Order: sequence, then structure tokens, then C-alpha cells
Amino acid sequence: MQAKVKATCTQCHNASRITEQHLSRQEWSTELDKMVALGAEVPDSDRAALLSYLTKNFGPEKSGKSGVKKSVSQTQ
Repeated sequence: MQAKVKATCTQCHNASRITEQHLSRQEWSTELDKMVALGAEVPDSDRAALLSYLTKNFGPEKSGKSGVKKSVSQTQ
């Protein structure tokens, strides 16, 4: 799944844009919906696995910080 995330997301963003977010699954889902609406190609068959990968690797518990998280839209 890492290769699919890289291929899909880094067409428009650098990797740190993804790795620094630390969003919940619901927040990643919202961001994914937004990116698909902007033209990202994410097959429905990959969506659940993509969300699981993002949440597991870049979820809130991976931040190592406490405090308020920023969503992708807040960092643009």
C-alpha cells in the first residue's frame, strides 16, 4: 500500500505533507474525499486499505506530540 500512497499522493504533494498530518481515520477519509474531488485517482477497491495504511502509519498516536492537530486544509 505504501507504493500506492506514494504514487497517488506525491503527484501533487511532497511526502512530508502526508507524513506530518497524524489524522484520525475519519479525518483521513475526509481528506481523501477532498483529494478525489480535486482529481486524485483512488479506486474504490483501494479506499479501505489506503485509509487503514494512512491511519496506522500517520494516525494521531504516531505524532509523538500532544495538542491540536492540523488538517491538510489548515496547512495549505
